[in-house]
Amino acid sequence: MNAGKLFVLIRRIGLPVLVVMTLGSLALAVVQAWQAAGQTGLGQALYATLTSDAQQATGWAKVMHILFTTLLGWAAVRVYMATAGIRWDAFSARRLARRHVVILAGRSTRMSPGHESPASPESVAKPLSDKTALACDLALSLAPMNTVVINLPQADQASLDRLWAAGITVLNDDLGIPQALEAAGASRAGLLIAMRDRYDENIVLTRAALSPTLNNPGLQCKCMIEPLRVRQSFRLEDYLERISLARVRVFNEAELVARRIVRDHPPEASVATTPRGVHVLLVGMGSVGQSVLLQLARLGHYRSELKTKVTLVDQQVKARWRDARAAYPALADWLQVETEETRFENLGQEQFTRWLQDERPITMVYVCTKNEIANLRISRLLLERMRLREAHGGPPAARVVALDPSGGSVLEEFATYGDHGGLFHVFSLTRASGTAASSPVSGSLLTDTDDAWAKCLHEDYCAGDDQACAQDPSRQKAVANQPWDVLEETYREANRGSADHLEVKLRAVARILAAHGEAEPSPLDAEEIELLARMEHNRWWAERALNGWSYASRRDDLLKHHPNMLPYEQLDEPTRQKDRDSVINMMRIVCGTDQVLARS
Repeated sequence: MNAGKLFVLIRRIGLPVLVVMTLGSLALAVVQAWQAAGQTGLGQALYATLTSDAQQATGWAKVMHILFTTLLGWAAVRVYMATAGIRWDAFSARRLARRHVVILAGRSTRMSPGHESPASPESVAKPLSDKTALACDLALSLAPMNTVVINLPQADQASLDRLWAAGITVLNDDLGIPQALEAAGASRAGLLIAMRDRYDENIVLTRAALSPTLNNPGLQCKCMIEPLRVRQSFRLEDYLERISLARVRVFNEAELVARRIVRDHPPEASVATTPRGVHVLLVGMGSVGQSVLLQLARLGHYRSELKTKVTLVDQQVKARWRDARAAYPALADWLQVETEETRFENLGQEQFTRWLQDERPITMVYVCTKNEIANLRISRLLLERMRLREAHGGPPAARVVALDPSGGSVLEEFATYGDHGGLFHVFSLTRASGTAASSPVSGSLLTDTDDAWAKCLHEDYCAGDDQACAQDPSRQKAVANQPWDVLEETYREANRGSADHLEVKLRAVARILAAHGEAEPSPLDAEEIELLARMEHNRWWAERALNGWSYASRRDDLLKHHPNMLPYEQLDEPTRQKDRDSVINMMRIVCGTDQVLARS
Protein backbone atom coordinates (compact mmCIF):
# COMPACT_ATOMS: atom_id res chain seq x y z
CA MET A 1 0.00 0.00 0.00
CA ASN A 2 1.49 3.39 -0.99
CA ALA A 3 1.72 6.40 1.31
CA GLY A 4 -1.34 8.12 -0.10
CA LYS A 5 -3.63 5.13 0.38
CA LEU A 6 -2.26 4.49 3.87
CA PHE A 7 -2.99 8.07 4.82
CA VAL A 8 -6.54 7.89 3.45
CA LEU A 9 -7.09 4.71 5.49
CA ILE A 10 -5.74 6.31 8.68
CA ARG A 11 -7.85 9.43 8.08
CA ARG A 12 -11.05 7.42 7.73
CA ILE A 13 -10.68 4.84 10.53
CA GLY A 14 -8.01 6.32 12.81
CA LEU A 15 -10.31 8.01 15.33
CA PRO A 16 -12.78 5.09 15.76
CA VAL A 17 -9.91 2.63 16.13
CA LEU A 18 -8.24 4.79 18.80
CA VAL A 19 -11.49 5.03 20.76
CA VAL A 20 -12.02 1.27 20.68
CA MET A 21 -8.42 0.55 21.65
CA THR A 22 -8.52 3.08 24.51
CA LEU A 23 -11.72 1.61 25.93
CA GLY A 24 -10.32 -1.91 25.56
CA SER A 25 -7.11 -1.05 27.38
CA LEU A 26 -9.14 0.65 30.13
CA ALA A 27 -11.17 -2.52 30.67
CA LEU A 28 -8.06 -4.68 30.80
CA ALA A 29 -6.36 -2.23 33.22
CA VAL A 30 -9.39 -2.33 35.55
CA VAL A 31 -9.41 -6.13 35.55
CA GLN A 32 -5.67 -6.14 36.20
CA ALA A 33 -6.05 -3.68 39.15
CA TRP A 34 -8.99 -5.66 40.61
CA GLN A 35 -7.06 -8.92 40.52
CA ALA A 36 -3.98 -7.30 42.07
CA ALA A 37 -5.98 -5.79 44.98
CA GLY A 38 -7.66 -9.02 46.01
CA GLN A 39 -11.07 -8.24 47.55
CA THR A 40 -11.34 -4.66 46.19
CA GLY A 41 -14.54 -4.07 44.21
CA LEU A 42 -14.60 -3.34 40.49
CA GLY A 43 -15.79 0.23 41.15
CA GLN A 44 -12.79 0.96 43.32
CA ALA A 45 -10.50 -0.65 40.73
CA LEU A 46 -12.01 1.55 37.98
CA TYR A 47 -11.55 4.69 40.14
CA ALA A 48 -7.96 3.77 40.93
CA THR A 49 -7.15 3.16 37.26
CA LEU A 50 -8.67 6.45 36.07
CA THR A 51 -6.89 8.51 38.75
CA SER A 52 -3.55 6.76 38.43
CA ASP A 53 -0.45 8.76 37.53
CA ALA A 54 0.58 8.29 33.90
CA GLN A 55 4.31 8.27 34.69
CA GLN A 56 4.03 5.73 37.50
CA ALA A 57 1.39 3.48 35.86
CA THR A 58 2.37 -0.02 34.77
CA GLY A 59 0.88 -2.80 32.64
CA TRP A 60 -2.41 -2.10 30.88
CA ALA A 61 -2.85 1.15 32.79
CA LYS A 62 0.29 2.48 31.07
CA VAL A 63 -1.07 1.44 27.66
CA MET A 64 -4.38 3.14 28.47
CA HIS A 65 -2.69 6.46 29.30
CA ILE A 66 -0.64 6.37 26.07
CA LEU A 67 -3.69 5.66 23.93
CA PHE A 68 -5.77 8.29 25.72
CA THR A 69 -3.08 10.94 25.13
CA THR A 70 -2.87 9.96 21.45
CA LEU A 71 -6.65 10.16 21.16
CA LEU A 72 -6.72 13.68 22.62
CA GLY A 73 -3.95 14.81 20.24
CA TRP A 74 -5.71 13.34 17.20
CA ALA A 75 -8.99 15.02 18.14
CA ALA A 76 -7.22 18.36 18.72
CA VAL A 77 -5.66 18.23 15.23
CA ARG A 78 -9.02 17.51 13.60
CA VAL A 79 -10.74 20.32 15.52
CA TYR A 80 -7.98 22.78 14.63
CA MET A 81 -8.14 21.92 10.90
CA ALA A 82 -11.93 22.31 10.92
CA THR A 83 -11.87 25.70 12.70
CA ALA A 84 -8.95 27.01 10.60
CA GLY A 85 -10.65 26.05 7.35
CA ILE A 86 -7.83 23.76 6.25
CA ARG A 87 -9.13 21.13 3.79
CA TRP A 88 -7.88 17.68 4.74
CA ASP A 89 -8.27 16.39 1.17
CA ALA A 90 -6.16 19.19 -0.31
CA PHE A 91 -3.55 18.77 2.42
CA SER A 92 -3.20 15.04 1.85
CA ALA A 93 -3.13 15.43 -1.94
CA ARG A 94 -0.39 18.05 -1.87
CA ARG A 95 1.80 16.72 0.92
CA LEU A 96 1.40 13.00 1.28
CA ALA A 97 0.50 11.55 -2.13
CA ARG A 98 3.43 10.24 -4.14
CA ARG A 99 2.82 8.23 -7.31
CA HIS A 100 -0.73 9.13 -8.06
CA VAL A 101 -3.26 10.02 -10.76
CA VAL A 102 -4.94 13.41 -11.10
CA ILE A 103 -8.37 13.74 -12.73
CA LEU A 104 -9.69 17.25 -13.38
CA ALA A 105 -13.34 17.06 -14.37
CA GLY A 106 -16.68 18.80 -14.15
CA ARG A 107 -17.48 22.43 -14.82
CA SER A 108 -15.40 25.32 -13.50
CA THR A 109 -16.44 28.97 -13.50
CA ARG A 110 -12.93 30.10 -12.59
CA MET A 111 -11.07 29.95 -15.88
CA SER A 112 -7.70 31.65 -16.05
CA PRO A 113 -7.69 35.22 -17.47
CA GLY A 114 -8.00 35.07 -21.23
CA HIS A 115 -9.84 31.74 -21.15
CA GLU A 116 -13.20 32.81 -19.82
CA SER A 117 -16.33 30.86 -20.63
CA PRO A 118 -18.60 32.32 -23.31
CA ALA A 119 -20.62 35.28 -22.17
CA SER A 120 -23.99 34.14 -23.52
CA PRO A 121 -26.32 32.71 -20.85
CA GLU A 122 -27.14 29.74 -23.07
CA SER A 123 -23.52 28.66 -23.39
CA VAL A 124 -22.91 29.07 -19.67
CA ALA A 125 -26.01 27.09 -18.77
CA LYS A 126 -25.25 24.30 -21.25
CA PRO A 127 -21.61 23.13 -21.20
CA LEU A 128 -20.18 21.39 -24.23
CA SER A 129 -20.25 18.05 -22.40
CA ASP A 130 -21.06 16.56 -19.03
CA LYS A 131 -18.77 13.64 -18.25
CA THR A 132 -19.21 13.45 -14.48
CA ALA A 133 -20.26 9.80 -14.66
CA LEU A 134 -17.27 8.93 -16.84
CA ALA A 135 -14.89 10.83 -14.54
CA CYS A 136 -16.16 8.90 -11.52
CA ASP A 137 -15.87 5.64 -13.43
CA LEU A 138 -12.28 6.39 -14.41
CA ALA A 139 -11.40 7.27 -10.83
CA LEU A 140 -12.97 4.05 -9.50
CA SER A 141 -11.18 2.00 -12.18
CA LEU A 142 -7.82 3.46 -11.15
CA ALA A 143 -8.31 3.43 -7.37
CA PRO A 144 -7.35 -0.22 -6.66
CA MET A 145 -3.81 0.24 -8.02
CA ASN A 146 -3.18 3.99 -7.70
CA THR A 147 -3.58 6.96 -5.45
CA VAL A 148 -6.30 8.99 -7.15
CA VAL A 149 -7.04 12.68 -6.64
CA ILE A 150 -10.08 14.03 -8.45
CA ASN A 151 -11.24 17.63 -8.72
CA LEU A 152 -14.98 17.45 -9.36
CA PRO A 153 -16.96 20.65 -8.71
CA GLN A 154 -20.72 20.35 -8.34
CA ALA A 155 -20.47 16.64 -7.50
CA ASP A 156 -23.64 15.12 -6.06
CA GLN A 157 -23.58 13.35 -2.72
CA ALA A 158 -24.04 9.88 -4.23
CA SER A 159 -20.94 10.33 -6.41
CA LEU A 160 -18.94 11.67 -3.47
CA ASP A 161 -19.93 8.68 -1.31
CA ARG A 162 -18.82 6.21 -4.00
CA LEU A 163 -15.47 7.98 -4.45
CA TRP A 164 -14.78 8.30 -0.74
CA ALA A 165 -15.68 4.65 -0.17
CA ALA A 166 -12.98 3.68 -2.68
CA GLY A 167 -10.35 5.75 -0.85
CA ILE A 168 -10.24 8.46 -3.51
CA THR A 169 -9.27 11.99 -2.51
CA VAL A 170 -11.97 14.39 -3.72
CA LEU A 171 -11.47 18.12 -4.18
CA ASN A 172 -14.95 19.40 -4.87
CA ASP A 173 -14.09 23.10 -4.74
CA ASP A 174 -14.51 25.27 -7.85
CA LEU A 175 -10.83 25.76 -8.64
CA GLY A 176 -9.10 27.58 -11.46
CA ILE A 177 -6.40 25.84 -13.47
CA PRO A 178 -3.30 26.82 -11.42
CA GLN A 179 -5.11 26.17 -8.14
CA ALA A 180 -6.44 22.80 -9.31
CA LEU A 181 -3.01 21.60 -10.45
CA GLU A 182 -1.42 22.68 -7.17
CA ALA A 183 -4.12 21.29 -4.89
CA ALA A 184 -4.17 17.92 -6.69
CA GLY A 185 -0.39 17.53 -6.52
CA ALA A 186 0.08 17.44 -10.29
CA SER A 187 3.79 18.26 -9.94
CA ARG A 188 4.32 14.73 -8.53
CA ALA A 189 1.67 12.83 -10.51
CA GLY A 190 2.34 10.13 -13.07
CA LEU A 191 -0.90 10.61 -15.02
CA LEU A 192 -3.21 13.58 -15.47
CA ILE A 193 -6.63 13.24 -17.12
CA ALA A 194 -8.08 16.57 -18.27
CA MET A 195 -11.80 16.08 -18.81
CA ARG A 196 -13.58 19.22 -17.81
CA ASP A 197 -16.79 20.06 -19.62
CA ARG A 198 -15.12 22.51 -22.02
CA TYR A 199 -12.53 21.12 -24.44
CA ASP A 200 -10.64 24.44 -24.59
CA GLU A 201 -10.11 24.30 -20.84
CA ASN A 202 -8.76 20.76 -21.21
CA ILE A 203 -6.21 22.03 -23.73
CA VAL A 204 -5.14 24.77 -21.29
CA LEU A 205 -4.90 22.20 -18.48
CA THR A 206 -2.75 19.93 -20.63
CA ARG A 207 -0.39 22.73 -21.65
CA ALA A 208 -0.07 23.89 -18.05
CA ALA A 209 0.62 20.35 -16.84
CA LEU A 210 3.37 19.84 -19.43
CA SER A 211 4.98 23.25 -18.97
CA PRO A 212 8.46 23.64 -17.47
CA THR A 213 6.83 25.63 -14.67
CA LEU A 214 5.22 22.47 -13.27
CA ASN A 215 8.57 20.68 -13.68
CA ASN A 216 7.21 17.15 -13.97
CA PRO A 217 8.93 15.57 -17.01
CA GLY A 218 7.50 12.12 -16.26
CA LEU A 219 3.85 13.22 -16.39
CA GLN A 220 1.60 11.64 -19.03
CA CYS A 221 -1.64 13.40 -20.00
CA LYS A 222 -4.97 12.31 -21.45
CA CYS A 223 -6.97 15.20 -22.88
CA MET A 224 -10.69 14.87 -23.60
CA ILE A 225 -11.95 16.64 -26.73
CA GLU A 226 -15.75 16.85 -26.91
CA PRO A 227 -18.02 17.17 -28.87
CA LEU A 228 -17.32 14.81 -31.76
CA ARG A 229 -17.52 17.54 -34.43
CA VAL A 230 -14.58 19.29 -32.72
CA ARG A 231 -12.64 16.04 -32.31
CA GLN A 232 -12.99 15.20 -36.00
CA SER A 233 -10.98 18.25 -37.06
CA PHE A 234 -8.77 18.48 -33.97
CA ARG A 235 -4.98 18.46 -34.41
CA LEU A 236 -2.95 18.20 -31.23
CA GLU A 237 0.13 19.65 -32.93
CA ASP A 238 -1.75 22.95 -33.35
CA TYR A 239 -1.66 23.44 -29.58
CA LEU A 240 1.47 21.70 -28.28
CA GLU A 241 5.15 21.79 -29.08
CA ARG A 242 6.51 18.72 -30.83
CA ILE A 243 8.53 17.69 -27.78
CA SER A 244 5.29 17.32 -25.79
CA LEU A 245 3.18 15.42 -28.33
CA ALA A 246 4.30 11.95 -27.25
CA ARG A 247 3.16 12.60 -23.67
CA VAL A 248 -0.47 13.26 -24.59
CA ARG A 249 -3.34 11.05 -25.70
CA VAL A 250 -6.44 12.81 -27.01
CA PHE A 251 -9.68 10.93 -26.43
CA ASN A 252 -13.38 11.23 -27.15
CA GLU A 253 -15.97 9.10 -25.37
CA ALA A 254 -17.96 8.29 -28.53
CA GLU A 255 -14.82 7.11 -30.33
CA LEU A 256 -13.85 4.86 -27.42
CA VAL A 257 -17.37 3.40 -27.33
CA ALA A 258 -17.37 2.77 -31.09
CA ARG A 259 -14.02 1.02 -30.98
CA ARG A 260 -15.20 -1.35 -28.26
CA ILE A 261 -18.60 -2.00 -29.85
CA VAL A 262 -17.12 -3.00 -33.21
CA ARG A 263 -14.37 -5.04 -31.57
CA ASP A 264 -16.57 -6.85 -29.05
CA HIS A 265 -19.45 -7.35 -31.50
CA PRO A 266 -17.83 -7.69 -34.96
CA PRO A 267 -20.28 -7.17 -37.83
CA GLU A 268 -18.74 -9.87 -40.04
CA ALA A 269 -18.56 -12.68 -37.47
CA SER A 270 -21.39 -14.70 -39.05
CA VAL A 271 -19.99 -14.44 -42.61
CA ALA A 272 -16.25 -14.09 -41.92
CA THR A 273 -15.17 -17.15 -43.94
CA THR A 274 -17.73 -16.78 -46.76
CA PRO A 275 -17.88 -14.59 -49.90
CA ARG A 276 -20.98 -12.87 -48.51
CA GLY A 277 -20.81 -9.15 -47.90
CA VAL A 278 -21.46 -7.41 -44.58
CA HIS A 279 -24.63 -5.38 -44.03
CA VAL A 280 -24.93 -3.29 -40.86
CA LEU A 281 -28.16 -1.65 -39.74
CA LEU A 282 -27.13 1.42 -37.71
CA VAL A 283 -30.00 3.09 -35.86
CA GLY A 284 -29.07 6.48 -34.42
CA MET A 285 -26.58 8.90 -35.96
CA GLY A 286 -25.54 10.75 -32.85
CA SER A 287 -21.91 10.96 -31.79
CA VAL A 288 -21.68 7.21 -31.06
CA GLY A 289 -23.40 6.28 -34.33
CA GLN A 290 -21.09 8.52 -36.35
CA SER A 291 -18.06 7.05 -34.61
CA VAL A 292 -19.28 3.51 -35.32
CA LEU A 293 -19.65 4.47 -38.98
CA LEU A 294 -16.06 5.69 -39.08
CA GLN A 295 -14.81 2.54 -37.36
CA LEU A 296 -16.62 0.41 -39.95
CA ALA A 297 -14.80 2.28 -42.72
CA ARG A 298 -11.47 1.70 -41.00
CA LEU A 299 -11.89 -1.98 -40.16
CA GLY A 300 -14.49 -3.14 -42.69
CA HIS A 301 -12.06 -4.92 -45.00
CA TYR A 302 -13.07 -8.54 -45.07
CA ARG A 303 -12.54 -11.77 -46.98
CA SER A 304 -15.24 -10.93 -49.55
CA GLU A 305 -13.48 -7.63 -50.45
CA LEU A 306 -16.96 -6.12 -50.84
CA LYS A 307 -17.66 -2.70 -49.39
CA THR A 308 -19.47 -2.85 -46.08
CA LYS A 309 -23.09 -1.88 -46.62
CA VAL A 310 -24.56 0.38 -43.92
CA THR A 311 -28.21 1.37 -43.60
CA LEU A 312 -28.38 4.54 -41.53
CA VAL A 313 -31.59 5.35 -39.65
CA ASP A 314 -32.25 8.64 -37.86
CA GLN A 315 -34.56 11.60 -37.80
CA GLN A 316 -31.94 13.87 -39.43
CA VAL A 317 -29.86 11.18 -41.05
CA LYS A 318 -29.28 12.91 -44.40
CA ALA A 319 -27.86 16.05 -42.81
CA ARG A 320 -25.68 14.00 -40.45
CA TRP A 321 -24.43 11.83 -43.29
CA ARG A 322 -23.45 15.02 -45.14
CA ASP A 323 -21.62 16.23 -42.04
CA ALA A 324 -19.77 12.92 -41.74
CA ARG A 325 -18.69 13.08 -45.40
CA ALA A 326 -17.56 16.67 -44.95
CA ALA A 327 -15.35 15.63 -42.03
CA TYR A 328 -14.13 12.45 -43.78
CA PRO A 329 -14.59 12.70 -47.58
CA ALA A 330 -13.21 9.19 -48.09
CA LEU A 331 -16.10 7.59 -46.16
CA ALA A 332 -18.18 7.27 -49.33
CA ASP A 333 -15.29 5.45 -51.04
CA TRP A 334 -15.15 2.68 -48.47
CA LEU A 335 -18.78 2.23 -47.42
CA GLN A 336 -21.99 1.57 -49.34
CA VAL A 337 -24.44 3.77 -47.46
CA GLU A 338 -28.22 3.96 -47.64
CA THR A 339 -30.26 6.33 -45.48
CA GLU A 340 -33.71 6.11 -43.89
CA GLU A 341 -34.93 9.43 -42.46
CA THR A 342 -37.66 8.85 -39.90
CA ARG A 343 -38.55 9.39 -36.26
CA PHE A 344 -37.69 6.43 -34.08
CA GLU A 345 -41.21 6.16 -32.68
CA ASN A 346 -42.58 5.90 -36.25
CA LEU A 347 -40.49 2.88 -37.18
CA GLY A 348 -42.81 0.00 -38.01
CA GLN A 349 -43.62 -3.03 -40.11
CA GLU A 350 -42.94 -1.38 -43.48
CA GLN A 351 -39.36 -0.32 -42.70
CA PHE A 352 -38.45 -3.55 -40.91
CA THR A 353 -39.75 -5.69 -43.77
CA ARG A 354 -37.87 -3.66 -46.37
CA TRP A 355 -34.58 -3.90 -44.51
CA LEU A 356 -34.91 -7.62 -43.92
CA GLN A 357 -35.73 -8.31 -47.59
CA ASP A 358 -32.59 -6.55 -48.80
CA GLU A 359 -30.56 -8.55 -51.32
CA ARG A 360 -27.66 -8.46 -48.84
CA PRO A 361 -28.98 -9.87 -45.55
CA ILE A 362 -28.30 -7.88 -42.39
CA THR A 363 -25.38 -9.32 -40.43
CA MET A 364 -25.35 -6.93 -37.45
CA VAL A 365 -27.62 -4.32 -35.88
CA TYR A 366 -26.30 -1.47 -33.73
CA VAL A 367 -29.03 0.53 -31.98
CA CYS A 368 -27.36 3.71 -30.72
CA THR A 369 -30.06 6.22 -29.82
CA LYS A 370 -29.88 8.11 -26.52
CA ASN A 371 -33.32 6.85 -25.45
CA GLU A 372 -33.28 3.44 -23.77
CA ILE A 373 -37.01 2.91 -24.40
CA ALA A 374 -36.56 3.57 -28.12
CA ASN A 375 -33.58 1.20 -28.14
CA LEU A 376 -35.64 -1.47 -26.40
CA ARG A 377 -38.62 -1.19 -28.76
CA ILE A 378 -36.54 -1.19 -31.94
CA SER A 379 -34.43 -4.13 -30.74
CA ARG A 380 -37.43 -6.25 -29.75
CA LEU A 381 -39.31 -5.62 -33.00
CA LEU A 382 -36.25 -6.35 -35.14
CA LEU A 383 -35.49 -9.56 -33.27
CA GLU A 384 -39.10 -10.69 -33.60
CA ARG A 385 -39.17 -10.10 -37.38
CA MET A 386 -35.73 -11.65 -37.98
CA ARG A 387 -36.47 -14.80 -36.00
CA LEU A 388 -39.82 -15.19 -37.73
CA ARG A 389 -38.16 -14.79 -41.12
CA GLU A 390 -35.48 -17.33 -40.19
CA ALA A 391 -38.17 -19.83 -39.18
CA HIS A 392 -39.67 -19.53 -42.68
CA GLY A 393 -36.43 -20.29 -44.47
CA GLY A 394 -34.87 -16.84 -44.47
CA PRO A 395 -31.27 -15.97 -43.55
CA PRO A 396 -30.10 -16.45 -39.95
CA ALA A 397 -31.20 -13.73 -37.56
CA ALA A 398 -28.52 -11.11 -36.93
CA ARG A 399 -27.33 -10.10 -33.49
CA VAL A 400 -28.63 -6.84 -32.06
CA VAL A 401 -26.42 -4.62 -29.90
CA ALA A 402 -28.21 -1.80 -28.06
CA LEU A 403 -26.55 1.14 -26.38
CA ASP A 404 -27.54 1.52 -22.74
CA PRO A 405 -27.34 5.22 -21.73
CA SER A 406 -26.14 6.24 -18.28
CA GLY A 407 -28.82 5.55 -15.70
CA GLY A 408 -30.67 3.05 -17.89
CA SER A 409 -32.16 -0.16 -16.53
CA VAL A 410 -34.71 -1.72 -18.89
CA LEU A 411 -32.17 -2.96 -21.44
CA GLU A 412 -30.18 -4.87 -18.84
CA GLU A 413 -33.42 -6.40 -17.60
CA PHE A 414 -34.39 -7.49 -21.13
CA ALA A 415 -30.91 -8.87 -21.80
CA THR A 416 -31.13 -10.98 -18.62
CA TYR A 417 -34.74 -12.17 -18.73
CA GLY A 418 -36.05 -11.41 -22.23
CA ASP A 419 -36.85 -13.97 -24.90
CA HIS A 420 -34.17 -13.18 -27.48
CA GLY A 421 -32.36 -16.48 -27.91
CA GLY A 422 -28.99 -14.97 -27.02
CA LEU A 423 -29.11 -12.59 -29.99
CA PHE A 424 -29.50 -9.43 -27.91
CA HIS A 425 -26.56 -7.71 -26.25
CA VAL A 426 -26.32 -4.54 -24.17
CA PHE A 427 -23.41 -2.17 -24.43
CA SER A 428 -23.39 -0.14 -21.23
CA LEU A 429 -21.60 3.21 -21.02
CA THR A 430 -20.96 2.84 -17.30
CA ARG A 431 -20.00 0.03 -14.97
CA ALA A 432 -22.67 -2.26 -13.66
CA SER A 433 -23.97 -1.17 -10.27
CA GLY A 434 -22.16 -2.73 -7.35
CA THR A 435 -19.36 -4.30 -9.37
CA ALA A 436 -15.70 -3.47 -9.53
CA ALA A 437 -15.36 -4.04 -13.25
CA SER A 438 -14.46 -0.96 -15.24
CA SER A 439 -16.69 0.31 -18.00
CA PRO A 440 -15.76 -0.30 -21.65
CA VAL A 441 -14.86 3.38 -21.96
CA SER A 442 -12.48 3.51 -19.02
CA GLY A 443 -11.01 0.18 -20.06
CA SER A 444 -10.21 1.45 -23.54
CA LEU A 445 -8.70 4.65 -22.22
CA LEU A 446 -6.61 3.40 -19.33
CA THR A 447 -5.52 -0.19 -19.80
CA ASP A 448 -2.32 -1.16 -21.59
CA THR A 449 -3.91 -4.45 -22.60
CA ASP A 450 -5.54 -2.86 -25.64
CA ASP A 451 -2.14 -1.61 -26.78
CA ALA A 452 -0.23 -4.86 -26.29
CA TRP A 453 -0.43 -5.97 -29.92
CA ALA A 454 0.02 -2.40 -31.16
CA LYS A 455 3.26 -2.09 -29.20
CA CYS A 456 4.55 -5.39 -30.54
CA LEU A 457 3.75 -4.38 -34.12
CA HIS A 458 5.54 -1.08 -33.63
CA GLU A 459 8.61 -2.73 -32.10
CA ASP A 460 8.77 -5.10 -35.06
CA TYR A 461 8.55 -2.13 -37.44
CA CYS A 462 11.40 -0.37 -35.61
CA ALA A 463 13.55 -3.51 -35.74
CA GLY A 464 12.97 -3.77 -39.50
CA ASP A 465 13.83 -0.12 -40.03
CA ASP A 466 17.00 -0.46 -37.93
CA GLN A 467 18.04 -3.46 -40.02
CA ALA A 468 17.43 -1.55 -43.27
CA CYS A 469 19.50 1.38 -42.01
CA ALA A 470 22.32 -0.99 -41.04
CA GLN A 471 22.33 -2.49 -44.54
CA ASP A 472 22.22 0.93 -46.20
CA PRO A 473 24.23 3.57 -44.30
CA SER A 474 22.84 6.33 -46.52
CA ARG A 475 19.28 5.54 -45.43
CA GLN A 476 17.78 7.87 -42.82
CA LYS A 477 15.99 6.50 -39.80
CA ALA A 478 12.19 6.64 -40.17
CA VAL A 479 10.36 9.36 -38.25
CA ALA A 480 8.17 6.74 -36.53
CA ASN A 481 11.19 4.66 -35.46
CA GLN A 482 10.96 5.74 -31.83
CA PRO A 483 10.27 3.91 -28.56
CA TRP A 484 6.54 3.58 -27.84
CA ASP A 485 6.72 5.78 -24.74
CA VAL A 486 7.96 8.75 -26.78
CA LEU A 487 6.07 7.97 -29.99
CA GLU A 488 3.61 10.61 -31.18
CA GLU A 489 -0.03 9.72 -30.72
CA THR A 490 -0.65 9.83 -34.48
CA TYR A 491 1.68 6.87 -35.01
CA ARG A 492 0.33 5.07 -31.96
CA GLU A 493 -3.18 5.29 -33.41
CA ALA A 494 -1.94 3.85 -36.70
CA ASN A 495 -0.53 0.84 -34.84
CA ARG A 496 -3.78 0.48 -32.87
CA GLY A 497 -5.73 0.37 -36.12
CA SER A 498 -3.51 -2.40 -37.45
CA ALA A 499 -3.83 -4.31 -34.18
CA ASP A 500 -7.62 -3.95 -34.15
CA HIS A 501 -7.78 -5.61 -37.59
CA LEU A 502 -5.79 -8.65 -36.49
CA GLU A 503 -8.87 -10.37 -35.08
CA VAL A 504 -10.70 -9.67 -38.37
CA LYS A 505 -7.88 -11.40 -40.22
CA LEU A 506 -7.95 -14.42 -37.92
CA ARG A 507 -11.69 -14.84 -38.41
CA ALA A 508 -11.31 -14.55 -42.19
CA VAL A 509 -9.10 -17.67 -42.30
CA ALA A 510 -10.95 -19.54 -39.52
CA ARG A 511 -8.10 -19.36 -37.03
CA ILE A 512 -7.82 -18.81 -33.31
CA LEU A 513 -4.88 -18.47 -30.96
CA ALA A 514 -4.34 -21.57 -28.82
CA ALA A 515 -1.73 -22.52 -26.24
CA HIS A 516 0.97 -24.98 -27.24
CA GLY A 517 -0.28 -28.52 -26.73
CA GLU A 518 -3.96 -27.58 -26.49
CA ALA A 519 -4.72 -27.68 -30.23
CA GLU A 520 -3.20 -28.91 -33.47
CA PRO A 521 -1.16 -26.10 -35.08
CA SER A 522 -2.55 -24.91 -38.39
CA PRO A 523 -0.13 -22.52 -40.12
CA LEU A 524 -1.29 -20.33 -42.98
CA ASP A 525 -0.87 -21.57 -46.51
CA ALA A 526 0.18 -19.37 -49.46
CA GLU A 527 -3.39 -18.70 -50.56
CA GLU A 528 -4.42 -17.55 -47.10
CA ILE A 529 -1.36 -15.32 -46.80
CA GLU A 530 -2.24 -13.71 -50.13
CA LEU A 531 -5.83 -13.14 -48.94
CA LEU A 532 -4.71 -11.49 -45.71
CA ALA A 533 -2.14 -9.38 -47.58
CA ARG A 534 -4.95 -7.98 -49.76
CA MET A 535 -7.06 -7.29 -46.66
CA GLU A 536 -4.19 -5.55 -44.91
CA HIS A 537 -3.44 -3.38 -47.94
CA ASN A 538 -7.09 -2.29 -48.16
CA ARG A 539 -7.14 -1.51 -44.43
CA TRP A 540 -3.95 0.55 -44.72
CA TRP A 541 -5.28 2.36 -47.81
CA ALA A 542 -8.58 3.22 -46.11
CA GLU A 543 -6.80 4.43 -42.97
CA ARG A 544 -4.59 6.75 -45.02
CA ALA A 545 -7.52 8.01 -47.10
CA LEU A 546 -9.62 8.76 -44.00
CA ASN A 547 -6.67 10.73 -42.61
CA GLY A 548 -6.54 12.93 -45.72
CA TRP A 549 -3.91 11.12 -47.81
CA SER A 550 -4.29 10.68 -51.57
CA TYR A 551 -2.52 8.98 -54.45
CA ALA A 552 0.51 10.52 -56.17
CA SER A 553 3.35 8.96 -58.10
CA ARG A 554 5.85 10.22 -55.51
CA ARG A 555 5.52 10.09 -51.74
CA ASP A 556 5.22 13.44 -49.94
CA ASP A 557 4.49 13.27 -46.20
CA LEU A 558 3.87 17.01 -45.98
CA LEU A 559 1.23 16.98 -48.72
CA LYS A 560 0.00 13.52 -47.66
CA HIS A 561 0.68 11.85 -51.00
CA HIS A 562 1.54 8.16 -51.39
CA PRO A 563 2.17 6.05 -54.52
CA ASN A 564 0.73 2.83 -53.01
CA MET A 565 -2.84 4.08 -52.62
CA LEU A 566 -4.02 1.80 -55.43
CA PRO A 567 -5.89 -1.51 -55.71
CA TYR A 568 -3.77 -4.49 -54.70
CA GLU A 569 -3.63 -5.80 -58.27
CA GLN A 570 -1.99 -2.57 -59.45
CA LEU A 571 0.87 -2.69 -56.95
CA ASP A 572 4.28 -3.86 -58.10
CA GLU A 573 5.50 -7.24 -56.88
CA PRO A 574 7.99 -5.91 -54.28
CA THR A 575 5.21 -3.88 -52.65
CA ARG A 576 2.83 -6.88 -52.62
CA GLN A 577 5.60 -8.95 -51.07
CA LYS A 578 5.94 -6.37 -48.30
CA ASP A 579 2.25 -6.86 -47.53
CA ARG A 580 2.73 -10.65 -47.43
CA ASP A 581 5.77 -10.30 -45.16
CA SER A 582 3.81 -7.91 -42.97
CA VAL A 583 1.02 -10.47 -42.52
CA ILE A 584 3.50 -13.24 -41.70
CA ASN A 585 5.16 -10.99 -39.10
CA MET A 586 1.78 -10.07 -37.62
CA MET A 587 0.89 -13.72 -37.09
CA ARG A 588 4.28 -14.41 -35.57
CA ILE A 589 3.87 -11.47 -33.20
CA VAL A 590 0.36 -12.32 -31.99
CA CYS A 591 1.33 -15.95 -31.42
CA GLY A 592 4.43 -15.02 -29.45
CA THR A 593 6.33 -17.89 -27.91
CA ASP A 594 3.47 -19.62 -26.08
CA GLN A 595 0.66 -19.77 -28.68
CA VAL A 596 0.00 -21.24 -32.11
CA LEU A 597 -2.53 -20.69 -34.87
CA ALA A 598 -5.26 -23.34 -34.74
CA ARG A 599 -8.45 -24.00 -36.67
CA SER A 600 -11.47 -22.41 -35.09
